[in-house]
Amino acid sequence: MNISTVVKKISDTMDSGKTPLNVLPAPILKCLSLKRTGLSAYNTTAKIIEDVQAAGIPTGPNPDGSPNLNNIQIYAIVKNIFEAIRYDAKVTTAIPMQSLLIQATGGNAGGPVTCTGTNLLDSIASGIIQ
Repeated sequence: MNISTVVKKISDTMDSGKTPLNVLPAPILKCLSLKRTGLSAYNTTAKIIEDVQAAGIPTGPNPDGSPNLNNIQIYAIVKNIFEAIRYDAKVTTAIPMQSLLIQATGGNAGGPVTCTGTNLLDSIASGIIQ
């Protein structure tokens, strides 16, 4: 068996396990997003170190009292990944046509006027990951 066959089998296995996420209704998505605290390199590092410790890998100071370089390395990796997400990542979303509804009111010589409308084309929105 050559390397390309092995890579193909691994790729096929990984691809077969991918399922698309369910899309949440907008009001639920809005409420859930308000409760999120944002990314924290310190909190994520602490959770990773807890998992490493639970796996039996020493995470405390070294026997000579020096700091555990593994913990410092974990923090450096997490911090750089989070900085890449914060400063290099881009969020792009598509807003389907006719998904935005507007209502406008105004007036003219004949009295008050109410208008309703919707977006005619798909729109693109960009944001910042925090």
